[in-house]
Amino acid sequence: MNEKTVKEWIKLGDENFNAGLTLFRNNSENFKNIVCYNMQQAVEKYLKAYLVANNIEIDDSHRKHHTHDIAKLIEICKGIDNDFISLYKIEADRLTDYAVKSRYPASNEASIEDEKEAISITEQVRPFVIKKINMISPNVMQRF
Repeated sequence: MNEKTVKEWIKLGDENFNAGLTLFRNNSENFKNIVCYNMQQAVEKYLKAYLVANNIEIDDSHRKHHTHDIAKLIEICKGIDNDFISLYKIEADRLTDYAVKSRYPASNEASIEDEKEAISITEQVRPFVIKKINMISPNVMQRF
């Protein structure tokens, strides 16, 4: 496992998560799509951190793991640890739509409820993934 890369993925995910929370708390009405986009990005990066912790590389040369599709990432993680099926129960895979549609005109605007749900999902995914990484290597995620 490349511990440094695992930490970098978590850090990048946390940056998206915190950026989305900041926008939500300060002016939710104006940034609904961006908040949801940042939550999708955070969950994507947390899942990729787990994959890297399991020696699965995430880069341009590993195209099958170079995806924004949360369901696809959950499936790959589930192949390692079946507990990842629980992420479907909280509908983490619904965040996938925000990876692209929120960045283009003519997409449906997210609602306040969408924002709250996206934040709630991310708040559940992060500790779940951190716990799973800690089970693999307890020293990697001490700071997190």
